[in-house]
Amino acid sequence: MRGIHVAEKVHMRILIIDPIGGISGDMLLGSLIDLGCPRAYLEEIYQHIPLDPFTMYTKKKSIGGIVAVDLKFETEHVHKDTTFARIKKEVIGKLQGGVQETALKIFTALAQAEAAVHGESVEEVHFHEVGALDSILDIVGIAAALTWLKIDAVYTQVVPFGTGTTKSRHGIIPVPVPATVKLLEGYKVRFTGIDAELTTPTGAAVIRALAEKTSPPSDAVLAGVGYGCGDRTIPGWPNLCRAILCEVSSVSEDTLCYVVEADVDDMSPEEWEAATTKIFAAGALDVNITARIMKKGRPGVGLKAVCKFVELEDVLSAVLEHTTTIGARYYALSRRVLDRREYTVKTSCGDVRIKEVVTPSGRKRSKPEYRDMHEISLTHNIPLARIRDEVEGIIKDVEGD
Repeated sequence: MRGIHVAEKVHMRILIIDPIGGISGDMLLGSLIDLGCPRAYLEEIYQHIPLDPFTMYTKKKSIGGIVAVDLKFETEHVHKDTTFARIKKEVIGKLQGGVQETALKIFTALAQAEAAVHGESVEEVHFHEVGALDSILDIVGIAAALTWLKIDAVYTQVVPFGTGTTKSRHGIIPVPVPATVKLLEGYKVRFTGIDAELTTPTGAAVIRALAEKTSPPSDAVLAGVGYGCGDRTIPGWPNLCRAILCEVSSVSEDTLCYVVEADVDDMSPEEWEAATTKIFAAGALDVNITARIMKKGRPGVGLKAVCKFVELEDVLSAVLEHTTTIGARYYALSRRVLDRREYTVKTSCGDVRIKEVVTPSGRKRSKPEYRDMHEISLTHNIPLARIRDEVEGIIKDVEGD
């Protein structure tokens, strides 16, 4: 295949959290250990942070015939009045790299939810969930495990809610507890009627901080699975949390992309400039609109935006937020792009950027940036054609060299 550029294939590793019977910090961390994260690695991470004495126990347990990891931490049951500010300094500040970044996201999500529920500032919020040593161990351990597994993106299945009440430091509160409800705003949940706290604030915080709100890619390849379980036996209920590891093939240049489409027939033409600007700002690689004849013969507009996989949620949100559509379609596609480079040439009146691509046969094709030439034309009152001739002459000299 001489003369044809073949992009290097890479694999994105994604984790799909499947809270079959619920999700807590212990259950999720147990599933990640079952998926392959070594206990020794977690214990090494824990040594970097100043913690009261604790012991981590893991054992295999059968839930409905499925073998899962039952994890728990044995700690001194002493509540410490801990603030988010102190946790950032004394715990998160001792971590490094991806572990620190991920742990900060989870703790921040949890602190923001608790602050909203209790009407306190985020930095100074006092609450049992973050202050409890086992919750700190859960969050740090999950952040470490995700880093060890080299996870690029996280998704979640529908999250189950139990019912009833539970005892907290503040008194008797409903299940799901207020922080859990706050954290899962915008995510799909189901109400089960099970008299138990199936989803805890720590589990909900991981989802809020890390999980995309879109569905997992349709072309994911299953690479592994791990099961974690709670220590409570609930009759007729699988108290399991499953972690599913998948790989998504993509390429470095011919990147796996998504097309986002919507049809609009009730939006003022004047508003489209602002809408497309916002969609570009959200990460779209290309945005175009075309005239359409809609149902009942009404004229309308068809919107199409192309974006990379990692920008899909932001682009979808921008389309739904800045146009009047009430829904958008999206689907995966592959694209191919030419090798390219950008450089600047100096003309007698100013700099002009040049975009240069190389075709499959090896031929170079260059194009001056119109906006730069237009600006020079206006500033110096020079015909644009004259500037273009000068720039093209410079390009020939450059290519000749």
